[in-house]
Amino acid sequence: MTVLIDQDARCELELYACNEPGMDIYYNNVAKCLSKFHKNGTYDYERAVKYIERNLVLPAAKDYLMCHGSMTQSLRNTFPKHLRMVIAEDIANTFRAEFELGNYWEI
Repeated sequence: MTVLIDQDARCELELYACNEPGMDIYYNNVAKCLSKFHKNGTYDYERAVKYIERNLVLPAAKDYLMCHGSMTQSLRNTFPKHLRMVIAEDIANTFRAEFELGNYWEI
């Protein structure tokens, strides 16, 4: 079964999660935690994707709706789970590329 993804919502939420000034705390905390696991050699991509979705993308989606959404928009309709997981995979791939280059966030 093919799931359609709203590319505008995907781009908007990914940019919001990675670049919004209020979200930098979440972004840096996730990056520091994943840096620690990659340095120790216990980095698991699937767990990292779930961790990013839970601790970065979901709070970004909630914050985005609070700031820019309307009273009738719901999280499930605007940013469904499969969309948030795709965004988390993109961010995980970005982190993994940085880690493989030796770029880690300070712990």
